[in-house]
Amino acid sequence: MTTDHSEPPTRSQRFGEYAAAAARAAGYDIDSPRGGGKKALAEAAGMSHASVSRMLAGQTIPDPKFFATLAKALGVPLWNLLIHSGLVPDEEDVPRNPVPKPASLAEVAASIGLRDPRSVALFEGMVRSLLAQETDENESSKGAA
Repeated sequence: MTTDHSEPPTRSQRFGEYAAAAARAAGYDIDSPRGGGKKALAEAAGMSHASVSRMLAGQTIPDPKFFATLAKALGVPLWNLLIHSGLVPDEEDVPRNPVPKPASLAEVAASIGLRDPRSVALFEGMVRSLLAQETDENESSKGAA
């Protein structure tokens, strides 16, 4: 019989897992080496690319001075970053919000004022077409590398 002696995740690892899930939910392509998601997140949060990479890998927790811009870039409440970083205790009476689910295309259309069903359908079709084009371009660039 083998016994699992693995250590529990560190605070940095837990924070990295939370930040990575939030980044994916916010639409950052952080898993593809050429996706540019880490660079885009770094720019949006005012952090260096290296700092974002180390954070997402669970190696470090960023300097708290970046938490406000990081929360905004990830689309999560600042309070969640403070709790997941361990800077603020996780108490039962503290309101917590999970990582938000990505909005549907219909929700995005409504948020920008599109109400007519034909306009919504056109918007959804255009976004799907653009996403397919991006996927095709990414696939062809991988083949060329």
